[in-house]
Amino acid sequence: MFPFEVLRSEASAANLLEQVRWRDGLYCPRCRSESVIKHGSYREYQRYLCKDCDRTFNDKTGTIFAHAKIGLDKLLFAFYAFLRFNTSINQLDAELTVSYRSLRRRVEQ
Repeated sequence: MFPFEVLRSEASAANLLEQVRWRDGLYCPRCRSESVIKHGSYREYQRYLCKDCDRTFNDKTGTIFAHAKIGLDKLLFAFYAFLRFNTSINQLDAELTVSYRSLRRRVEQ
């Protein structure tokens, strides 16, 4: 059963993404180095700094959620409903008040 209380806010959805993405350990998505330190935050997302390549990244970097204008809580709910209940993108568009084109683009990715 999916814990829907996780999707009540953007911050709790960001926390879920952080736990799932870094469950095997934190590493830089660019150079795969594990010498990474925390480097502030951006909205609800923790930012990190790679000491090897000197680049910053957050929890969404390198995922299908990167550069999305739609909130992470809405995207996670849309993916769950789309995959689990075979809900159409048109129906999700009406329920979540997110454009059809944006949802379709994220589902195709």
